[in-house]
Amino acid sequence: MRLMITALLVSLLLGPPGAGALQGDYQIGILEPLTGPLAFEGKRHLEGFEIMRDMINERGGIMGKRLVFAVGDATDPTAAASEANRLITREGVRILTGTYSSTLCGAASEAAARQGAIYWETSCVDPRFAKRNLPNVFRTEIDGTGFGWYNVEFVAKHLAPRLGKKPNELRVVFLSEDSSYGQGVTESARNRARDELGMQELAVEYYAFASTNDFTPVILKFKQLNPDVVFHVARGNDAVLFWRQSREQNFLFKALVHAGATGYGSPDFGKALGAEGNGPFALLEPGPGFRLEALRPEGRRIERDFREAVRKRTGSYPLGGHQLAGAGLWMLKLVLDRAGTDELAAFRTAVLGLDLPVGSLING
Repeated sequence: MRLMITALLVSLLLGPPGAGALQGDYQIGILEPLTGPLAFEGKRHLEGFEIMRDMINERGGIMGKRLVFAVGDATDPTAAASEANRLITREGVRILTGTYSSTLCGAASEAAARQGAIYWETSCVDPRFAKRNLPNVFRTEIDGTGFGWYNVEFVAKHLAPRLGKKPNELRVVFLSEDSSYGQGVTESARNRARDELGMQELAVEYYAFASTNDFTPVILKFKQLNPDVVFHVARGNDAVLFWRQSREQNFLFKALVHAGATGYGSPDFGKALGAEGNGPFALLEPGPGFRLEALRPEGRRIERDFREAVRKRTGSYPLGGHQLAGAGLWMLKLVLDRAGTDELAAFRTAVLGLDLPVGSLING
């Protein structure tokens, strides 16, 4: 099976017909928050989709057709469901992808399920997303449970020794925005830290991302507790605000750990704070240190070409949103080319039969 799929990958990368040989268009729906408080990341994801779309069309398109997009602005869950319905019923798409946010993916995918369309999620990490028994819903990203698990793994294996402590000697607090993303990551981390490793949990605080503009009460509480490590799942400017106010109020914890390409993992954090923002540890997609030579030949080619395409368009190395969208869309191409149709039964069989060796894709 792996030999067959590797051969498929090589043929797609090396020998497909050019864009001029494509026969007609194949349209899919893209749902991202392009306005509102989540637009900063939604636009980045859309950019990643567009860059990969152009690469796909240079490599034979999808099922021999030119890939084109119908785009919807999913500003909130209501808009996500409404735009999903519009793209399916008015634009005639059979597949939707997006949506970046755990706040949006549930509503969008349920709308797609009611319409009998395929929903292909490339980013949302809500642990509940894949537990609803919806046969038309798929996800290419790790979920929040995995994020929480690996955050604790990092703290136990790498931070604890550097702090001169055993994992069960660490004093920790948890702070998170209150969406399903933040809750999923945080509760997974809490369970492992407390039950498996015996870390000393001192406090847990959740807050509303969209309306919180002052962390002083939380900081004063945490400061009295004197934790070694702060686990903070942030969404956007809340990371900048907490980090800045902690410094202003002399809250000198030993380490702060985050998960995801938002908050401390977003380039916007560094842009806002400059050198003052050095310090947080963020679990997210790989940066410029990611080694091309560690990939298989087919993965090396697509990774290299994607990096070059992103640099050409943006002037920067691919950011987390670019990578999630680009990698997810490339996998969708492989599935559709394998299935030869967007009919659900054949599509699902192709998804479940896709067995790609590690190192074959963007990010490996």
